[in-house]
Amino acid sequence: MSKNNERMLREELHAAVNEKDYTVAVEKAEQMAHHYEEIGDTEKARESWIEAARLFLEWAKLQRENRTHKNSAKSLVFAADIFSKLGIDTEAAQAIDLAAQDLALAGDEYIVWKQPVGAGVCYSAAAILFVLVSQEDKAHQVINQVRTRLDALRHDSTANSLMDLPVQLIHAKNNLDIRLLNNVKTMVYSSLIPALTNSGLTEFTSYIERTILGVENFINATQKYPVLEYEVKMQGEVKVDEAFDIEVFIKNTGEDTAYNIELEMVPKKEVTIVREFSKLKANEIAPGASVALTWRCIVKAKDLIEESKQINISARLSFSDSKNLRQTLTVSPIAFSTLSTKEQDQITLELDIIKDNILKTKEKVLPAAEKAGGKVIAKVFDIMNQLVDQTGGFIEAGAIQNAKSWNKLLQLQLELISTIPDQIDFSEENDKEEKDDT
Repeated sequence: MSKNNERMLREELHAAVNEKDYTVAVEKAEQMAHHYEEIGDTEKARESWIEAARLFLEWAKLQRENRTHKNSAKSLVFAADIFSKLGIDTEAAQAIDLAAQDLALAGDEYIVWKQPVGAGVCYSAAAILFVLVSQEDKAHQVINQVRTRLDALRHDSTANSLMDLPVQLIHAKNNLDIRLLNNVKTMVYSSLIPALTNSGLTEFTSYIERTILGVENFINATQKYPVLEYEVKMQGEVKVDEAFDIEVFIKNTGEDTAYNIELEMVPKKEVTIVREFSKLKANEIAPGASVALTWRCIVKAKDLIEESKQINISARLSFSDSKNLRQTLTVSPIAFSTLSTKEQDQITLELDIIKDNILKTKEKVLPAAEKAGGKVIAKVFDIMNQLVDQTGGFIEAGAIQNAKSWNKLLQLQLELISTIPDQIDFSEENDKEEKDDT
């Protein structure tokens, strides 16, 4: 665009403004803005866009004076679009506030024309836009105003459902009810937005969507939730036909209280609950608090194909938050091995045999120890006895697999120690002693 064309465009803009021909004036202002953007003059482009927005505001004022409130609301939305693009948020919010007021007046016009759906669309959109700009008092005024004119909307279910949307939206925001908000969102997309299109008000769709997203972000940022963490405490090995406990320690690490806690074991034929029920309950767990829930169980030999086996079970942990939203977690793994009493008796017998072998081995090795240092050898056997005591402790605790491993280790050590006399050359030791005597 040449300098001459630029000057002519500006003169056409001023002439249109003077004649209050805002259709042309806005068009020329936008052309000027695009021109400056093309040549890289960002400062003049911004000034031209602001001028275009001001023209939309003047146009809206003229339309309002002529009582064409639907059109004035549209002009205000166009002004808000420009202000938002430029990052002038305060001006954009003021334009949306005025647009919502004009939409409410447009709803009154639809009432006069006996078009309840058109009225419902305008009233509903106006109230939602007031929520967007944090003017909930004005939103309530629109809602209350409609309630005084229910006769005009009473027989139209669509109009009534549209007017219910801002009511539910405000309720969802104030009560941090994300479930209700999701219902409102569904209705907005299925009824309000199509109705806006049918009424020639598609310009408002993005602002309605922005309101829903803003409320959703507000709820997610403000809402506090319970977070339950669990720890399973039990023996790794349990005896067949003897009762044992499975304790689940539950702690609330969230910021909201958990209510109606239920811990239910998933049925497993090998495991029988002998105390309480499969479903354990707690009334509530406050943030930072904890609770322990315990099943007393038994594994019966008649329910096992083989008495020594690995068993894995799980449980469901469910609870509600303060909004009565229910959550369910899976508690797993709950794993343990079963041991028969016969096997425990057998390992005990094996340990007794090892004890006897220790005594016999000691008697065999001591003569050699007199030559190589009796105190050292005696200390070795003291250590062996400590290991025996440790193995006995494993048996008492039901850790049979550990006891088996230690028994094998003790037996191997004895075999190695018993070969010591065969590895010592006593003739060299005797020669050394004879030299020392001389």
